[in-house]
Amino acid sequence: METLQIAEPVEPASPQERWRTGTRAAGPSSESPAVPQVEQRRIDALPWTLRAGFQRVLAQLPAAAWSDPQGRGGQPIKQSATRDVWRVALDGQSYYLKYYHDHGLRAALKRLLRGPACQAEWRAGLYALQHGIAAVRPLAYASALRRGGRGCSLLVTEAIEPAYSLHEFWQSVLCDDDPQRRRIEAAALTEPLAELIARAHQAGFEHLDMHAANLLVQPLGPQQYRLLFVDLQSARLGRPVSDRAVVRNLAQLNQWFRRHSTLTERLRFLRVYLRWRSEFETTFEHARPLGLTFEQLVRALARAAERHARRLWSARDRRVRPRGRYFAALRLAGGWRGVAYMRCKHPQAESAASRLVLEPCRWQEMFADPLGWFRAAVGPARKDSHSATVSRGVLPTPSGELAVIVKRPLARNWRRRLRHLLAPSRSRRGWKMGYALLNRDLPTARPLAYLERRLGPWVRDNLLITEAIDGARPLDEHLRAVHAVSSPRDWFRHKRALSGLLARQLRRLEERGFVHRDCKARNVLVVTQPALRLVWIDLDGMRRAGVLTRDDRLRALARLHVSLLETPGLTRTDRLRFLKAYLVRFGSRPDAWRDLWPKLSAAADVKVRRLAARRAWKLAHYGRV
Repeated sequence: METLQIAEPVEPASPQERWRTGTRAAGPSSESPAVPQVEQRRIDALPWTLRAGFQRVLAQLPAAAWSDPQGRGGQPIKQSATRDVWRVALDGQSYYLKYYHDHGLRAALKRLLRGPACQAEWRAGLYALQHGIAAVRPLAYASALRRGGRGCSLLVTEAIEPAYSLHEFWQSVLCDDDPQRRRIEAAALTEPLAELIARAHQAGFEHLDMHAANLLVQPLGPQQYRLLFVDLQSARLGRPVSDRAVVRNLAQLNQWFRRHSTLTERLRFLRVYLRWRSEFETTFEHARPLGLTFEQLVRALARAAERHARRLWSARDRRVRPRGRYFAALRLAGGWRGVAYMRCKHPQAESAASRLVLEPCRWQEMFADPLGWFRAAVGPARKDSHSATVSRGVLPTPSGELAVIVKRPLARNWRRRLRHLLAPSRSRRGWKMGYALLNRDLPTARPLAYLERRLGPWVRDNLLITEAIDGARPLDEHLRAVHAVSSPRDWFRHKRALSGLLARQLRRLEERGFVHRDCKARNVLVVTQPALRLVWIDLDGMRRAGVLTRDDRLRALARLHVSLLETPGLTRTDRLRFLKAYLVRFGSRPDAWRDLWPKLSAAADVKVRRLAARRAWKLAHYGRV
């Protein structure tokens, strides 16, 4: 009897073999592969549904071995609460074992109404194989398996090696330092991707979860790639894909690529997709012409992408709750209560905290005395003003020390003290706002915990702990420092790059429905390594408005303009260049700045007078500015 072993990657079959077996999307004149032959057999008392010819491989292992891939040398590929995938070797070939866990009442009801979860992916895989759609190829499934004393189902598929998820492969292409080679590689990926999706749609196959992680890229040669669908359990089969479904499906894919590709690349993909749709119109039973022109498709896709993004953002916002896989409720001594970060679903390269796992017990130890962080501050980053006390500290973690910022909001007058008694506290609002920005791909310091001390419904005290961003400086300090050491040519290039980046970040902030009433240079951090980027901080002045008015935009621009008035090296031309870059939008007029410039100048003058009066008042009441 053979045991499961880790298999070495095998060389892909030749293009002729892939064409013959139907694993590559053929042209419109090619014949569809024959219907796969399916058998039902009982092997070692375990009932299987399998494709003809796979019985010999299944018979090599007893039924109990399929429940324990790790004990037989399997390699875990993906694990979650509902599914896990293992890579194994049988008879010198690599296979993937996908286990579906039927835990809980909801899963039991789904199994009762729809059958085992593996059946849906099995049917979708056979449908794709029959219609020449490149996808994972199912070999067998068993629905009466038990693991850990609980029922589960198993799907066995052929291994596709070497292969990479599309989002990982595309990121590697973007890292290429040669712009020309990067464009060529992107174009080489666009053609097979558009062909795959067009063939699927015309064949009546709609992948309802079509994002970049559910597509595989298999390199075949220099600038030659094969793309395949994975995770087929949500596919809709055997009926024409309507115009509305096409737009919805493409919007799902666009959600990731709108952040990691250029507009030119996305428009090229749509043109290639439409060309392949026309090629396949007479090939499949469910094929149909698209009822949208290219311009109509672009506009419909933009609207659908926005709707899809908002649904996705709302789902991410709901994930920020005190009980779950990612956050934990805290109960500390002294009446402190709050919520703490545990783990991140999608770690980010620029955030060390997103790659850590912080259990609640560790938070209990580190914040046994929350106010002690202000009695023993670490490092130079410390602020003690009438509105907040800020301390910099270090959290010990299993992976090393993590620098953090601890902020304690204060009330500067009796009106603010009354307001601070009411929930939600400033720290809790900052926590929610921070994750609202992160969930919308807007850069900010990651919130790690917030704590409140209450007396009944009244908030007596509160703290916000965020990740410290190493090497970052406020925008105005950064500009002064760079101007002091740069040559005129280097200074011009740097401030021009920074101006364009700031315009894009402010525009993205507003496009996602946020208003920043305190949009000053001190609240924007500049990070120069490994690449130039900006980070929003001090989110007390930020709110979600949905639709922004002209006055909202004007106030934010005026506040930013005034905060940089005393920065050396910034000219009137620089401010105009920034305004033009900020106003660049679809359908915007090239001379739109002419209407806004005089209004911005007037608003800035008013802001300067108010700021001077405010500074005089602070000096008279607090003895400092």
